[in-house]
Amino acid sequence: MYSFNSEIRIATRSSPLAIKQCEILIEKLPYLKTKIIKIVSKGDEIQDKSLQEIGGKGLFIKKLEQALIDNEADIAVHSLKDMEWKETKGLEIAAFLKRGSRKDILISKYKSIYELPKNAKLGTSSVRRKAFILSERPDLNISILRGNINTRINKYNSGKFDGIVLAQAGVERLDLKTKYTEFDESIMLPSAGQGAIAVQCRSNNKQILNLIRSLNHEQTKYETLAERSFVFNLNGTCSSPIGASAKISNEILELYGALASPDGALITKNNISGFYKDAKKLGKDLAIKIINQMK
Repeated sequence: MYSFNSEIRIATRSSPLAIKQCEILIEKLPYLKTKIIKIVSKGDEIQDKSLQEIGGKGLFIKKLEQALIDNEADIAVHSLKDMEWKETKGLEIAAFLKRGSRKDILISKYKSIYELPKNAKLGTSSVRRKAFILSERPDLNISILRGNINTRINKYNSGKFDGIVLAQAGVERLDLKTKYTEFDESIMLPSAGQGAIAVQCRSNNKQILNLIRSLNHEQTKYETLAERSFVFNLNGTCSSPIGASAKISNEILELYGALASPDGALITKNNISGFYKDAKKLGKDLAIKIINQMK
């Protein structure tokens, strides 16, 4: 039997944002002793190549999952958008914390991508962001931008880019005082699960599972379940040029999805709605609609 008199070991990436997200979880467990275990992932180690070249965003979570499997940690905290649909054997997401903003933002002296000069240099590490931006501004020079949020902003401030694209949730969680413009979802749908924090545990650790499950935010769970099901049923990954955004109102879930070609020349969009607890099926049905549109 696990004793809550002992420390609960929480694995996290070592970036400032990851630590902050870990602290958000700890604030929900004020009566427990906790220990943060900082882990440098392969995705953090390799900064001079795109994520697609080295294996995708899943690289950010592999070492954290291994720490759970090896019983070096009891809990792992992840950005949900970095997690693939298929869960690792012996592990499960026990809670989805209440979602922050799901939007993408532009940091630039220009107020929108339409105001950027011709052939301006824009920084992003996301194939999704690149594709959606190129669909609107095919002339832009989009370059790889890796590193934690502060590193990326510093690269912009040093004049290496005319603008950079980030997730709004990360900037807000770090309380960074930088000016930005939000992308409208009609132009750029977010990544599935963007803005949500996932808390992962070993499936056989029932006491920890029950503890963490009590923190689950149901709306976030079902909205992101629909989004992730949509990506999975398109045979996509968390690194594919796919956008998805689900919102629940009065028990009705409305899901918007888009699939882009890497160069942004072709974007296929559609939406679907239904009872929110059918989230997984709604994601699958929307993927089928998108696939049929492309035939």
